[in-house]
Amino acid sequence: MKNLSILILILITACTSNFSQTPASYFNLTPAPANLSLDSTPEQIQRAMWESAAKWTTLQMEGIVTWYLPDGTTQAYQERVWLDPLNNRYKVELNGITNSTDKFLKLSDGSNIFNINLNSGQVESYTYPDFARVGQYIPPIIEGESYPNPIWGQIGSPLSQLAFSSDYAQNKGIFKPLGMDMVAGRETLIVEWQFRENSAPSWKMWLDTQTAVMLKLEEYGKDGSGKLEGERVVVNISFHQIIDPSIFAMPSDLAQVADGQPQIGSMPVVTESGIASRGEAGELYFFMQPRQAGQSIQLVKVSALCISDSGECPAVERIDVPFSFDFTINALSWSPDGKYAAFSYSDNPKGTPTKLWLFNADAKTWTSLAQFPYIDPPFWSPDGSWIAFRTQDGLGGEDVFVAHPDGSELKGVSGDLPVEGRPYIMDGWYTENIIMRSALPGNAGSIYLVRAANGQARPMFETVLTKAQFAASPDAGFLAYDDYDYNTQTHVLKVMEPDGANALPIANFAGGSIYPLIWSPDSSLIAFNYYSSFTSAETGAQVYVVSRTGKNLSLVYKGTTVGRLIFSPSGRYLLVEETTSISGGHLFLVNLVTLNQKILQAPGLSTDYDWYAPSWRP
Repeated sequence: MKNLSILILILITACTSNFSQTPASYFNLTPAPANLSLDSTPEQIQRAMWESAAKWTTLQMEGIVTWYLPDGTTQAYQERVWLDPLNNRYKVELNGITNSTDKFLKLSDGSNIFNINLNSGQVESYTYPDFARVGQYIPPIIEGESYPNPIWGQIGSPLSQLAFSSDYAQNKGIFKPLGMDMVAGRETLIVEWQFRENSAPSWKMWLDTQTAVMLKLEEYGKDGSGKLEGERVVVNISFHQIIDPSIFAMPSDLAQVADGQPQIGSMPVVTESGIASRGEAGELYFFMQPRQAGQSIQLVKVSALCISDSGECPAVERIDVPFSFDFTINALSWSPDGKYAAFSYSDNPKGTPTKLWLFNADAKTWTSLAQFPYIDPPFWSPDGSWIAFRTQDGLGGEDVFVAHPDGSELKGVSGDLPVEGRPYIMDGWYTENIIMRSALPGNAGSIYLVRAANGQARPMFETVLTKAQFAASPDAGFLAYDDYDYNTQTHVLKVMEPDGANALPIANFAGGSIYPLIWSPDSSLIAFNYYSSFTSAETGAQVYVVSRTGKNLSLVYKGTTVGRLIFSPSGRYLLVEETTSISGGHLFLVNLVTLNQKILQAPGLSTDYDWYAPSWRP
């Protein structure tokens, strides 16, 4: 069966809660009409959709969702929806028509969210996030930016999104009225949306003339062929009805099932007694990117005291660098002792060549160790004696080099790898060896260990395993990897011994993708980000933490797009880089004892900037 990810269309860009940036000229001061009609201008249509949430308090609807797949087959689903945004409550029932085994239930009682796969009986539960308590949400108006409804971000189902038409109004393009029609017993205005003049339409929408809620949506291919790819049609709808609170409660039979199994995210990941110290050591380094033109990107640091003792939190500190930030930026790579950071970046206005820099954190000095046309992000060996980095010549050639932190013994070490597997990429280190695998699509070749001292390469395992990224635990005792079955589209997260023996499944998911995947400093926990097919949309992020033995799988963070995950040195906190949160691209901290989460805070740290590419100096 086709992966359920085709169910979801979500519009994701940078988000913010700063409404003061709203320029009144965005709609040319055109007021939204009381009711839409054929006389409505494109600006009035767009504004009516933008402000649609203010036109209704509760909503109940049911309809059919149909997807027309490239192979000529179709998938159809029946969906029923109850929405009470003022009380942060919703319920969605989704049942497969072409595949009757697809049955899902999603609901919020205002305090907790439950996502239930009625086929497997799996229950996912977590606290309703504070940032999604927005009621009749009207997004800020900032040209060039889009702000998806945070309530729908928790739901993620296709028919329910029709109720939040502001998600579709935040796109530059042409809203063209075509005619009038009746859908679900209500008068609608048919509107076509296209990206620009002379382009093929992307959507055709049937907007309720009173509320601008979409009652029908047709989606067309992006190739300009005009081929219909999906259709969502409401067959019954009612507004402003009083909904019995019991509708949003977990059904008694399902509550019994849920009580009989461990619920994801229902208990802490670590205990207070399992943490050596309440305080956190080190510093957080990351980049701040302004949202206004004319300002530059800054490298800054925040003390770990801001996490464990906010009363002693010093102000954010800017770090001077010998170059301007004009190109793609990756996080600093810290030596195990925290004295130095390796960083690849070009100080040439053309972006090439790239230099490998060594940053002395205490002296605040930068030293150039090597120069190549292009250098990928570097990796430190576990003992801190080597820095490994991949180079590219811009003409298809590539190599892997190592050097000591003082720049000595710079040498290429990938010459012993089979030529037919090129190009190769690095996954990191295992003891004194670099883990490397072929980047060729579909290549099921061996994973190799390349010895830093002499470049000797050997297969990591005696048998050829599915090509995957392997993450070595800090104590070198285990390897974690995502074993993906292309036939069943199933991810099984596994932990095994370094020789490939005793592989233990610790988590599994249907469809979607898993990235990134990291170990805690003491090698007892694994954190990973999962983009699911249905439960939180194709591009919705769910961060889990699980023990190395597969116990206590916990959903600790749910957001939009996650870039990096970092455990604190003590293992008490997990840092989440959320690139498009409701407040922009920022950094969040999850307390793994209490499962509470908060945005990073420090004197002088402004949410008017996007924060990204974090690293933790131990």
